[in-house]
Amino acid sequence: MKTLKKILTAIAVLLLLFVIIAWFLPQTVEIKRHITIDAPVRVVYNQINDLHSWQKWAVWNQIDPDMKTTYHQLGIGEGAGYDWESEHEQVGHGSLKIRSSVPYDSILVDLDFGEKGVAESPFYFSEENNQTSVVWSFKTDLGMNPLHRWMGLLFDSMIGPDLRKGLENLKVVAETIWQEKQPLVELQTLPDMNYISVRGNVVFSMISAEMARMYGDLYGLIQKDGLQMTDMPFAIYHKIDGDMIDLECGIPVAEKIDSTDKIHAGTMVSRTYVEADHIGSYNTLRQTHEFIQKWLKDHQITLAGSPMEKYLTDPYEVTDTAQWITAVFYPVVVQ
Repeated sequence: MKTLKKILTAIAVLLLLFVIIAWFLPQTVEIKRHITIDAPVRVVYNQINDLHSWQKWAVWNQIDPDMKTTYHQLGIGEGAGYDWESEHEQVGHGSLKIRSSVPYDSILVDLDFGEKGVAESPFYFSEENNQTSVVWSFKTDLGMNPLHRWMGLLFDSMIGPDLRKGLENLKVVAETIWQEKQPLVELQTLPDMNYISVRGNVVFSMISAEMARMYGDLYGLIQKDGLQMTDMPFAIYHKIDGDMIDLECGIPVAEKIDSTDKIHAGTMVSRTYVEADHIGSYNTLRQTHEFIQKWLKDHQITLAGSPMEKYLTDPYEVTDTAQWITAVFYPVVVQ
């Protein structure tokens, strides 16, 4: 009996020490990993800000190929998120949400693992000479449970390798996009815009000449009435039927004016678009349109209107077509 009593006493003392020492262990655990990626920050930031892209690089998203994912707010940018559900014991179920997203500077992600707890996971970015430094952290509050406090000592060895591998995967994805000069599709909300425009049915083979005529009429009105341009010219492809295009060419202006017999004047209301920059000749614009269309299909995002091109480079000032930049916009339904 004395031996048993000693054993029980020793166990009680050890348990007491276990609890007492736990009180001196950190309540909050933060794990950090860093990597340098040979791509501009815009490319890297986009792969994290677009939650659909996490399947390409995040280790946790690759454990179970049958994991069910439900995206919210298009799965892109601040306020967006997704819920996941899996039968795999390492994955389980939970939710992820982008609490804040500061373009090309930082992204703060909240994680909810259900009964396993919550965590926050910030990303910080900095760029120098087209190289991007990324710091990825995982931070959680262990609470008052002594066992959780002791487990916190193992978090770096448990979670750190996943952060490291995820960053290495991110490096491959971002550098491939940059090296292959793939279009970068981003979500943008354009503000209200006053504009003047000319619209008509155009034969595809005559589109260059017809656009030159339309913009000529618009610039003529701008000079005649002393209007102020507020942005670069745009074109909206309302409908394509075989070789015929229902085309509208427009120019943003500061003033809201009345329409004329030839020229329409109006206000384009604020709306959300997916946008990608096309670099190169207008003759290859179709490739960027097809890329965006496939991107929309892969993301299961619904169109809300006709595509628009904004011509950021004046071809009369920049004669090298390889340097021309055209922003391509597709209006989308925000859920």
